[in-house]
Amino acid sequence: MQPIEAHKPDFSLATDLTEQQKLNARQHCFYGCVFCGSPVFRYYFQPDSAGAVLICHLHAKQLRTTLLSPSTLLERIRQPFNQQRINKPGFSFDPNRRVQVSVGMNTVYADFVADSEEQYCIWVNGQEFFTLHAESGWLCFSFSLSDNTGQPLIRVERGELIQSPELWDYTYEINTLKIRDLQRRLQFTAQLCNDRVLLTKGNFIDSFGDGFVVEGNRVIAMLDGQKGGQYMHRIEPGRYKGGWALFNKIRHPELVMPGNFAFVCAAKRKYSGSER
Repeated sequence: MQPIEAHKPDFSLATDLTEQQKLNARQHCFYGCVFCGSPVFRYYFQPDSAGAVLICHLHAKQLRTTLLSPSTLLERIRQPFNQQRINKPGFSFDPNRRVQVSVGMNTVYADFVADSEEQYCIWVNGQEFFTLHAESGWLCFSFSLSDNTGQPLIRVERGELIQSPELWDYTYEINTLKIRDLQRRLQFTAQLCNDRVLLTKGNFIDSFGDGFVVEGNRVIAMLDGQKGGQYMHRIEPGRYKGGWALFNKIRHPELVMPGNFAFVCAAKRKYSGSER
């Protein structure tokens, strides 16, 4: 019987890639994990190659524990998961086509034109908490997730998992990404594909307590850690640069919003607790 080590694939985390190398890897892997198509991944060096491959948190763990073999990895590198669903909802899209973005049960439609490659789904005081990126006919995602006090937990940049608590669980099935904490409590849920984004769970709060909490069909605005208004069952069919913006003009008087937003929560005067 072979020792367990002999089954482990020869792959390592690629930490020093240039932006062009990352773009090449995303295009080669069709903007998702080669095993499951997840749009949240890390870059790994391919066995016996200088190129990089996209592998999600779950399948990287399975490769390290021998649940997946080196031959399976090589097979998936040659034929990534998203390549096989090229004519089904994946991440290839027509930039002239609008993308439906629903946060809670509130909906806007993202437009991508020649001079606009980004759509700010959630923007808080100059910080992009959830952004769509258009890259040569492909869609990828950036987002930052916090706890309910505004402490940062997860950061994803153009699909790359940059920051995450240890041992949190990531799954991606039927276009839906779910993230659970150590106690298996759901912290983030989003349906992500080329024609629609449906976000139903997550905290998007900055260090001052400003932001949004998404819970089921509700979007709750937070100002200085206190609940503000709620958005439910609203649809904005117009053309906007972004979806949901929170702008605390008291704390950031010189800040300029990066375009028009469908839903804007703006604090213009002092209120109880504003001296946090």
